[in-house]
This record gives sequence, C-alpha cells and structure tokens, in this order.
Amino acid sequence: MQSSSTVWRWFEYAMNGLMAILLFAMMTITAIDVIGRYVLNTPVPGGFEIVQYLMAVVIFASLPLTTAAERHLTVSVLENRFTGTTRRVYRIVMLLVSGIALLIIAWRMGVQADVLGRSKQVSGFLQLPLAPIAWIMTILSAFAAFIACMQLAAELFGRGQSPGHSTSQPGID
Repeated sequence: MQSSSTVWRWFEYAMNGLMAILLFAMMTITAIDVIGRYVLNTPVPGGFEIVQYLMAVVIFASLPLTTAAERHLTVSVLENRFTGTTRRVYRIVMLLVSGIALLIIAWRMGVQADVLGRSKQVSGFLQLPLAPIAWIMTILSAFAAFIACMQLAAELFGRGQSPGHSTSQPGID
C-alpha cells in the first residue's frame, strides 16, 4: 500500500499539471481572441465564457495546494516575532481561521451549486450549465478545508510541521 506522502505527491503533480494546462488554454484562447478581434475582426465565439470557467477551476484547484503548503495569507510581521509556544498558538489560530473560512466557502459554494443545478442556469453565450463548475469549486474548497483541519489536528496533537515546510505533502500523515 502506498504511503500518504506518495499519494499526496501524485495528487500534487496532477493538480499542478492540470493548472498548467488550464492556464495555457486560457492564454491561448485569450491570444487567439485578441488577434481575431483586432486583426481579423472575428473574436472567438464564447472565448470570454470559456476563460471564466477555466479561471474558476484554476483558482479553486490551487486552494488545496496552498493550504497544504500553508502559503495562505498571514500577518508575517507578527509571525516572525513569535517564538516557542506563542508561535505554536499563532499557528493553531491561523489553521483554525483558515479551516473555518474554507468550510464556509465550501458550504456556500455547495448551496450556490444546488441553486444553479435546480434552476438549470446556463452561461449567456455558449449556454453551458453553471452547476457543474460550482460543484467542482465546492469539492475543491471542501478538500482544502479538510487539509486545514488535518493540519490543525496534527498541530494540536504535537505532530505538526513548521509553516511552509519543505516537503510537498500536507501535515496529515
């Protein structure tokens, strides 16, 4: 059976690869759209909507990775001055706040995804359904919340790692 660090490493590679492909697609669509719009007077039909979909996936796909690496926003002016127990308490508070915020995001995205699915809402030009993208955003933010909760539990039980640790796995071994 594979260890959690190996599984995490594969997940991280897959997510980074997916984000790279999606960013490249966004760049390509935008470039073709701009050239088509200003040189050929023919923009990409629905290009803006496609880029919006891709942007949402890229942003929410980065949440689990950012959370695992503890690269979320904190007040580093304070953090750098803390040592010992004070630094540990600060980390616990930051993990708690991050976990709660991510849970709220996942909950509200789930509610919105349900509303979009029930009302069968679609995008304006391409008529793409909006619910699937909202469900993807829900799942990714819930996974990020799970990672934050696992990191918090590890820290509370004395198995936490220092913020921004060099390994690429979350502190959930």
